Amino acid sequence: MLDRLEAAFERLSAFSSDLAHDLRTPINNLLGEAQVALSRPRSADEYRAVLESAVEEYERLSRLIEAMLFLARADDPKAAIERRWVGLSRLLECSCGYFEMLAEEKGVALQVSQQGPEPARQQVWADGALFVRALGNLISNALRYAPRGSTVMVSTQRLEADGSVLLEVSNEGPAIAPEHHEQLFERSFRVDGSRAGSATNSGLGLAIVKSIMELHGGRVGVHSAPGERTVFSLYYPGGVSAGMG
Repeated sequence: MLDRLEAAFERLSAFSSDLAHDLRTPINNLLGEAQVALSRPRSADEYRAVLESAVEEYERLSRLIEAMLFLARADDPKAAIERRWVGLSRLLECSCGYFEMLAEEKGVALQVSQQGPEPARQQVWADGALFVRALGNLISNALRYAPRGSTVMVSTQRLEADGSVLLEVSNEGPAIAPEHHEQLFERSFRVDGSRAGSATNSGLGLAIVKSIMELHGGRVGVHSAPGERTVFSLYYPGGVSAGMG
């Protein structure tokens, strides 16, 4: 028990340190730009440029704080979600449609595949908003590391008569070392210790996915090896009224 407590304390300390870094960076950027802008009179265009840059930093801070609040709420043992049978095709369309423009800009194809009979009638026992958020985080992550000219695949498979669903998001990005597979879902963990890209990536996306799956009583996994597609999987257990779709 003491070992578990010590490990939890170490994770909390590391998370606090990473969080402080993520908050400090945009705040320092905002402060520095404001100080430079106020150092002498400037044109309206110059002030506008400063404000536009500030908006980007404010949006990053807002996303980070929202992610922190979500994780805090998810840790509450009394946290409840509203699960019901939701059309799987509609959720996939909603999630993937949001990223079509980004995929096009990166030169990456985004492909969806529903396995099983009558895909249009397939449903998942889930909180629709949280489903979209978990899938969106995985798609965003896959697009971030997908090489230009490759394809990000989103596939679903109906597993059991109770309506359980396996969802997979894969890309052709660099392989993830086996020792990092479990750490990927820890808060603020990044494979790149140099924090490359930390201005846009808080390191909380996969932790949020894990929390969402735990709230659903499901699970999240990853398979990655050299020469193979990296696959993130989500398992959604079925609901109380099977046979839907």
